[in-house]
Amino acid sequence: MSHVFVSYSRKDVEFVEMLRQRLRDADLDVWTDSGVRPGNDWRTEIDDAIRNAFVVLIVVTPAARVSEYVAYEWAFALGAGIKVIPMIVEATPLHPRLEFLQHVVFSGDPDKGYPWEKLIEGLQQIKQDTHSPTMPGHNKMPGLPDFGTARLNAPGVWLITQRGPQPDQRWNLNKEMVTIGREITNDIVINDQQVSRRHVRFVRITRGIVPNFSIEDLGSSNGTFVNQERLVQGTKALKDGDVIQLGDTVVLSYKLIIE
Repeated sequence: MSHVFVSYSRKDVEFVEMLRQRLRDADLDVWTDSGVRPGNDWRTEIDDAIRNAFVVLIVVTPAARVSEYVAYEWAFALGAGIKVIPMIVEATPLHPRLEFLQHVVFSGDPDKGYPWEKLIEGLQQIKQDTHSPTMPGHNKMPGLPDFGTARLNAPGVWLITQRGPQPDQRWNLNKEMVTIGREITNDIVINDQQVSRRHVRFVRITRGIVPNFSIEDLGSSNGTFVNQERLVQGTKALKDGDVIQLGDTVVLSYKLIIE
């Protein structure tokens, strides 16, 4: 994993050129589809470029929101276990699958400055962590910069990957119901053989400044465990600090943040 993959609409090429130059100035390799060689199978080349990226940046604009190619690229990246970061360049509702991800806001008045330093610092940290070997079971929690409103210290309910194919991935539970599984139709996709196609469901059970959720196994093949206790049937109310395990390989922590 050696480069930043940039997913974008052709209508936003001017911003993408500025982004590419900024990242290259910071010694970060950048891949865009302008590098696809004539005569090659562009689908295979793009798939390989995503698999070999340490992060995928989505340039989010109204044009990108309706682009089938952009949707394919971020969906493929999530399924491959590659970290995805939406960049909000123009005020645009995020796809529901992207609402859970950390994002960085670049919309607004360019004259007041874009958060280039925050973005580049975060990408360099992600690259370093991606290339740093970690022992199985090690809780890898690097101090990444906060991205947009979906930051770790934002009030709300968070799932944080402690072990699995997406180390340190953080999801903000901001819907009434959230499902996790291998299938692309889930709200949160975890591409791991121990995870069933539809593995587990979280349902909001209390409201207020910081809501709480219950958890329910959806008949998974390899089981769901909360604090090492297997969920057999029915739901279980979660509390701050609970450790959730999916099968033998994926471990998530459940975190409540109160402002």
